[in-house]
Amino acid sequence: MWLTLSCVSQLDPVQLPVIDYQAELAGTTPLDGTRRVIVSGTYMVEEGNGRLGDTVAVHFDGLRFTIYAARNVTFVSAAGGAKADSAIFIGTWRAVTGPEAGRLDLSAPADQGGKELVEGKGTGKGLVLQGTLQLQNGRYYIRMRKVSASRTRLRGFQIIAHRGGGRNSERLGRSENSISMMLLSSTLGATGIEIDVRMTKERIPIVFHDPTFTARTVPSPYVIGSVENYTLLQMRTVARLVNGEQIPTLRETLKAVIDSTLLSFVWLDNKQPLVVDSVIRIQQEMLDYAKTRNRDIRILFGIPEDDILNAYEASPLKGTTPVLCELDVDVVRRVNAEVWAPRFTAGTQDALVKEMQKEGREVYVWTLDDENFILQYLEADVFDGILTNYPTLLAALFYTRQAKP
Repeated sequence: MWLTLSCVSQLDPVQLPVIDYQAELAGTTPLDGTRRVIVSGTYMVEEGNGRLGDTVAVHFDGLRFTIYAARNVTFVSAAGGAKADSAIFIGTWRAVTGPEAGRLDLSAPADQGGKELVEGKGTGKGLVLQGTLQLQNGRYYIRMRKVSASRTRLRGFQIIAHRGGGRNSERLGRSENSISMMLLSSTLGATGIEIDVRMTKERIPIVFHDPTFTARTVPSPYVIGSVENYTLLQMRTVARLVNGEQIPTLRETLKAVIDSTLLSFVWLDNKQPLVVDSVIRIQQEMLDYAKTRNRDIRILFGIPEDDILNAYEASPLKGTTPVLCELDVDVVRRVNAEVWAPRFTAGTQDALVKEMQKEGREVYVWTLDDENFILQYLEADVFDGILTNYPTLLAALFYTRQAKP
């Protein structure tokens, strides 16, 4: 049985196999606690590497099992559990940039690290996951072996998904800047998201990128022209995003991210000066709300251009919430931004990045989508995060770089 997901009209639909996880995982017990660390890490694909490549990153949070592969920009979303002295994982794989998708079944044999995994012992190095990966022309055997633990840095690293997770050019079945896209972003590999903030006619902050409604984002004959000419009620009545979702308000968006994701970072890319005060108020409200939910999440007010800077500096709310600034470092210091976010075209700027970090700031670079550019910036090993339209690709490259058997 197959499920066809809606997608951008000019692209082929993506078909994912429908899996009854409850039935297929019946009789298994959860793999939690230390088992999450034992499973997660870098794996060498020893057999069947045609789809996933030679090296993949595996993450397991106790509920969701994910694989990130740079080859074909592929990710796996699966669930698993312990069965006797072994473990099994079942789920789907799909390409981010193409229509390819299928099913993946893996197991951790008892005599190849599975028993230790179930018992919660060891580091998992040498753990073997083996099984079958489904393609259109059948299934083939796949075997991967863990060679190192998940790579981390003392300062941490943010994999930031552009426009909530990806652009409409991708076959993800979800629209850019939609709540459904943001709920998927962790599975894509993101630890944080960037979202665009505009306003309605009555100056309610909404999450939407373009200044005008066009068929690229809102394929409706009833809305055309400037976004700010429409009230929220009018948008809710006649406008839908390309995959059918409502245009969300900023408050709805941040509440959903706090309540329903594992994301640790939100970058508010403000597009209009008139909405600055409203955005700051909602930002503070949602930061306070996150505390009541015991959520460790950062929400940063973005300053991308001079008109937003001028409105921010004129605001009575200036300095009351954390800021991310894309402008030059003198402005970063002037507004006391927690994060400096330069564009990648300026180069790695190693000395200036380290100078900002010595002042207690983080530095994120934007927007990197090409594998060679991503590797160049990762190898510089100075940045605290990268903004990308392909968090799956960045996650695969970040977690597997310099992997050694």
